[in-house]
Amino acid sequence: MKNITVAIFIFLTHTIVFSQNERQIDSLLVELGNHQSFVAQINTLNNICLEYDKNNVTKLALYNQKILELARKHNYEIGFGLYYLNFSGINLYNERYNVALEFSKKAAAIFIKNKDINNYLIAVKEISKDYIALSDNQKSKLIINQNLKLALNHKNNDIIVDFYRLLGDIYGYQDSIAKSLIYYKKVLPFLSEDKSLAKSHFFQKVSDQYTNLNQNDKAITYIDLSIENRETNYQFLVQAKKALILNRLSRHNRALGLSLENYKSILKYKMTSEWQYNLILYNIANAYYNLKKYKLAIQYIDKVIDSKNTIPEYKIECFVILSNIYFQVNKKKEARFYSEKALIFHDSLYKKFENFELYSNISKIEEDAGNFEKALYFYQKQVNYTSKKNAQINNENNLLLQTDFDVTLKDYNIKTLEEQKKIKTIENKKQKELITFIGILLSIALVSVFFYVKTNKTIKNKNKVIENEKIRTQKSLVEKEILLKEIHHRVKNNMQMVISLLKIQSLDAKELTVEDFISVSEARINSMVLVHENLYQSQNLSKVDFKEYMNNLITSIISSYQGFKKIELRIDVNEIYFDVQTAIPIGLIINELVNNAYKHAFKNREKGLILIQLVQNDDKYMLMVCDDGLGITDHQINDKGLGLELVKLLVSQIKGVSQIDNSNGTRFTMQFQNVIL
Repeated sequence: MKNITVAIFIFLTHTIVFSQNERQIDSLLVELGNHQSFVAQINTLNNICLEYDKNNVTKLALYNQKILELARKHNYEIGFGLYYLNFSGINLYNERYNVALEFSKKAAAIFIKNKDINNYLIAVKEISKDYIALSDNQKSKLIINQNLKLALNHKNNDIIVDFYRLLGDIYGYQDSIAKSLIYYKKVLPFLSEDKSLAKSHFFQKVSDQYTNLNQNDKAITYIDLSIENRETNYQFLVQAKKALILNRLSRHNRALGLSLENYKSILKYKMTSEWQYNLILYNIANAYYNLKKYKLAIQYIDKVIDSKNTIPEYKIECFVILSNIYFQVNKKKEARFYSEKALIFHDSLYKKFENFELYSNISKIEEDAGNFEKALYFYQKQVNYTSKKNAQINNENNLLLQTDFDVTLKDYNIKTLEEQKKIKTIENKKQKELITFIGILLSIALVSVFFYVKTNKTIKNKNKVIENEKIRTQKSLVEKEILLKEIHHRVKNNMQMVISLLKIQSLDAKELTVEDFISVSEARINSMVLVHENLYQSQNLSKVDFKEYMNNLITSIISSYQGFKKIELRIDVNEIYFDVQTAIPIGLIINELVNNAYKHAFKNREKGLILIQLVQNDDKYMLMVCDDGLGITDHQINDKGLGLELVKLLVSQIKGVSQIDNSNGTRFTMQFQNVIL
């Protein structure tokens, strides 16, 4: 279910393999035991606090208290600042956000007074996080921007990375995906070459944003980078997110294999996080559902629903999948039960939450049950949600076109390769004793000139390619916007025509049973549906291949009259293309006439012929529908029955002229032009 991205949970920012921390802490404790000055002792204690940060708040508080004791003993202001900073982190963890902010500001004031710029910048980062926790994103952005230049001047890469990442996070919280990616882009040049959990979290955030933009191929690229920066035993935490994206890309077999591996891993390592457990089970169920292995899908859906603390979004999605499964296997009662259950659960928890798949499911079930007003209501909600979501994504993609995020990533990879090459070159130089100092200088000069020329040329080519791609994308967006409006216009017209047909049909309802009423309405609406099916399967979305359309329509009609197998239905139509506004009325006319012939023309006869002929002469067309049956009587022609009245209305709609001849069977002829109304 594609809409599950609305409910994606961001992986925990501070997930750390604690065994690594313990080894580092042991080393720091050994260092602390050595003879040190009180300043060195405070710094070592602070490093221990950083290792315990949010993993063991009790021990963090214990060692932070020792910092305070030493600071008081020696009246050391920097020590007080470090104590305030750690104390702020403890309060942030315990959700005492105002207290955390107060002590972060105290720490910052001490550090700036003592010109300790690095610790001051760390305090600024904590102040920013406190404001985010207090939902004051504006102040968080303000304090980062005020100190960003200072961080750049001091070349503190770790702080620069944190500042840009926090700005990206803030815009992500404010649903400005493109701006979020713009700031994430700025992080790349300052990332270290070493693999780390922090880099894994960062690339996973980038993947999340591309997922929100429906750019799932790019999302896969960055989730793979996130996986590469994790230890092998803990990669399955991110691989679960990858499986979710693979399902969105319809790579269900790959998603299933990866998800089953994740499920084994989460059992092996005894991970108990409910959202991780729910996500992996949901991925398995979703993959089995799309692979049409419904029994297996239901098994894993039950595991999600029966989980003690099931994540609400996953429960809603699972109910929708269950409803779809039962609808597919023609268990309409069960399908409606789970559909209604999903809607009740959805509305009770998420008043502002929209779920495309849920609306689509309910509309389908209500339409199948004949509740057309209710089906139309949820179909409209589905259309409105899609239009709104697509507009948001288009706006974000337009803004993103103004950046060179992916180019920067390539530059980052190139930079990493160049650094590795330099290291190798230095090692080789040590082994080459015959290379003179002058030769080295000449080689460097030649290489510099070469790379300077090549780099300039490459940048110009890249800029040209990006500009051309931008123009093509903008043009494509305009074309798609026009096409989307045209589709909405067609849907509106067709819905209006369906309503009109049903109203006209209701005038004749006294002479029809409910079953006949539905059957006749279904045949008429099906002739309209086939037009759009023809368009959907065609490369030309504006013209209907009428010959192919006629074959499909007649096949549909014949299937409804299994008892008339000896009645021959002959079609004589050349390759002709009509606009939708012309094709639908003609299809409805043919539907009416052929159905009437089957019902009335061959009473007490075993054989017969129905002929449909459509010929073109320049810009004019002639349609003929005739049979060799009993022939329509003059009384029936003048009686103004519903079928013939509908035919007359449709002939008038396309500005045609028609006549009926009953001298030898029944012959209907009509002349018209292909006119766009």
